[in-house]
Amino acid sequence: MAQHRGGDRAFHQFRYDTAGLRGKRLRVLSDIPVNDAGVPQGLPKGVTEVIAIDDEPNINLSVRVHAPDDPHCVALVGFEQLAIYDEQ
Repeated sequence: MAQHRGGDRAFHQFRYDTAGLRGKRLRVLSDIPVNDAGVPQGLPKGVTEVIAIDDEPNINLSVRVHAPDDPHCVALVGFEQLAIYDEQ
């Protein structure tokens, strides 16, 4: 898996079968996050980090997430558009 840096924090993409995501802060790798069907999700513009609601990607390989400052702003984002910070 490729490793990236965002500011001073390193992050990497995770496998489709990764478990233990719930509650972790994830990096959004796409300017317009979409679900598994390619439908843009309603995250606020400019959001680069989200909190995972699901423990692992679902059968459609998406993860339910919410904006860090708004737990009611829920989106379903394809796992390939997300990365996990290394220090978690």
